[in-house]
Amino acid sequence: MINALSIGKIIKQFRCQNNLTQEELAEKVDISKNYLSKVERGLSLLNMETFLKMAQILSFSLEDFGIKIQNETKNDIVKQEIITKILSSNQEKLEIYSKLINLADEVLIKK
Repeated sequence: MINALSIGKIIKQFRCQNNLTQEELAEKVDISKNYLSKVERGLSLLNMETFLKMAQILSFSLEDFGIKIQNETKNDIVKQEIITKILSSNQEKLEIYSKLINLADEVLIKK
């Protein structure tokens, strides 16, 4: 079971460590200050995309929430880095990533 209060406290802790106000962090992850306040008080949960954006901004990992990923391979780490970049990208970056991936696939198929 997800403990929203614990998640909120950890997010608040990392926000404070990064010297960000609720308003500054909310703006960076594109949510309202009121919603962030509810998250920090354990009254609401973030969706995955917003959580990943916040993780990138505040530099936290799942392990900071007591979730340990066992047997994580180098491939898994690379995949997670790519997924995090994609989820935190704007439309222009997504289009560039898509073109790069398609180009890389074409090059690899020719090998």
